[in-house]
Formats: sequence, C-alpha cells, structure tokens
Amino acid sequence: MIFSGNFLWPSAGRLVQRTNGNRRGQSRLNTEDFRDELGARLRRIRQSAGYTLDWTADRADVTKGYLSKVERGQATPSIAVINRLSEVYGVGLSEFFMPEGERKSIVVLRDGQHRAINRSGTEVGYRYEIGEHSKANPQSEVFFLTLPCLEPGVVPPKNRHNGEEVLLMLEGQMMFEYAGIEIVLNEGDCIQFDAQNEHFGYALGGKPARAFVVIIPNKQV
Repeated sequence: MIFSGNFLWPSAGRLVQRTNGNRRGQSRLNTEDFRDELGARLRRIRQSAGYTLDWTADRADVTKGYLSKVERGQATPSIAVINRLSEVYGVGLSEFFMPEGERKSIVVLRDGQHRAINRSGTEVGYRYEIGEHSKANPQSEVFFLTLPCLEPGVVPPKNRHNGEEVLLMLEGQMMFEYAGIEIVLNEGDCIQFDAQNEHFGYALGGKPARAFVVIIPNKQV
C-alpha cells in the first residue's frame, strides 16, 4: 500500500541496525584526523566509565578487534555502531563530536560545517552528517541524511530505535517504509513517527535525496 504526499505518524531515537564490518552538505575536516579524534574520544568515554573493551564490544554488538580499531582511528564506525555505543555509555551522540571544553547555549552551524559520520559513504551509500556537536545539554540529535538510489537486489539498512523521529525532505524524492507500509515523500514533506517500529528509506527518481532528521530519545528515568 502506497501513500503519497504529506503523511504524519504521531508519537516516540537511536539507530539499531546491522552493517558490514561489525556483527549486527560536507565537512572540510581531514578523514584521518576525524577518525583519530573520534576514536580517541570514544576511548576516553569508555575508560572514564570503567568499561573494558570486551564488555563494551559485547553490548554494542561488535567484535573486540573492530572496536579497538575504531578507538585507534583505524576504522570509521557506522551510524549504527555510534548509536549503540551512545546507548552503552548512556550519553548523547553529540558527546562524541563536541569540541573539548566548549559547550554553548546557542549554536549556529553554517553550510559546509556539517561533520560527516561516515564520510566515505559507507552503509550502501547512505551518508550521515551530524547537524550540531557543541550545544550544551542537547535534548535531541540532529542529522543531515543523504539517501542513495539503490541498485536492484541491494538491501537498505533497516532501523529501529527508541524515541521519536522527525524527517523533513530537503531535496529529491524518497520511498519511506514504515512497519510494512510504503510512503512516497517529496521535497518539503515532513514525517513524524514512533521509531520503535522498523523503518528505512531510499531515493527515487534516479538521483540521491537529502533529508533533515531530528531524533528525540526517550528520557531515562
């Protein structure tokens, strides 16, 4: 069943998906510097929490060797792995990207300052760029998402996570699948949904699509 045009799903993110390499707008920063910085920050957060590599890898559903490579800047983690690590450590995603010692009550992010999480376009061509990384005590996670047109037979990464998600189409056309329902989204369309149900999307029309995504995690009580 296909619904076209504006469509709203009421109600309650963190991504959980299996991607290769583990078990289960653009930045100007150098790729290797980015990996080194992210890996070192992940290692500091893990060590500050008192968690071992073995324990963390098991709960994040990755191998110990893979997590070690990520922390040493030898591998760039997928958005799925980053989200699982944020859940394990009990911190927001912005903690992994925030400049040391600089958190502000208001942040302006200019075009060209977006930080790509998977800058090589991994995860079957999906590109995630974090929309803010220095806001003090953020209550949501903000991303710019570029979706590819998939080749026949290619399976898109499927997501399911706690909380609520809002997606606003910026460019192109997208097929969004939610709990078995297909919804066509065009430029300017917005969708809001309970992210605990499986969902995924891919570009239509022969060219990539771009969306602005806000994830509002469930608050820990």
